[in-house]
Amino acid sequence: MSATLSGRSAQELQARDFPYVPRARGAGAVVMARCGFPGEKSHVAQARRFVRSTLGLCPAIPPEMLDTALLLVSEVASNAIRHTRSGEAGGRFGVEVHHSPGHLTVAVHDEGPRGEDPGAHPTVKRFSPDSEGGRGLAIIDAVASEWDTEAVPGGRVVAFTLSPGGARD
Repeated sequence: MSATLSGRSAQELQARDFPYVPRARGAGAVVMARCGFPGEKSHVAQARRFVRSTLGLCPAIPPEMLDTALLLVSEVASNAIRHTRSGEAGGRFGVEVHHSPGHLTVAVHDEGPRGEDPGAHPTVKRFSPDSEGGRGLAIIDAVASEWDTEAVPGGRVVAFTLSPGGARD
C-alpha cells in the first residue's frame, strides 16, 4: 500500500514525522509497519485497510483479534481527527503496527490538542445512552488488554494492546 502525505510518499517520511514509541513488549518485538495519513475522515478507512493489510502478513493473528484491532484503530483515528490538530487543514495522523509473540499493539500518532488547552488528555468519559458520541475510549477501555496515551514532541500517541484472552480484568 502506498500512501502520500503532504506530497511525500510513505518512504520519504522521516522518523520525526511520527516518532516511534516503543509499546511492543518483550524479546523479538518488531515494528511491523508505519504509515502517515492526511487528517481527513475518509482516511480513517485507509488506516483500517493499512492495519488489515499489515496484519494479513501474520497468519498467527486470530481473526477476532484482527476485527478488534480494526474497530479500535477506527476509534482512535477518528478521535485524532475530531479532537486534535490532526483534523485541521493540512493536519495528519500516523499509525504504527507492532507485533510480538502474544501481543499486538497499534499506536496512533496525532498532532496534539486543539485550542487553548495544550494539556488536554484523552480520558474515558461518562456518556448518556442517548448521546451520539463519546463511546470511543470506553470501547477501547473495555476490549483492549491495555491502552495508554503519551505526549510526544509535536503531538501525542494513543496506543492499545490486544493479547490472547481479551480485555483487562
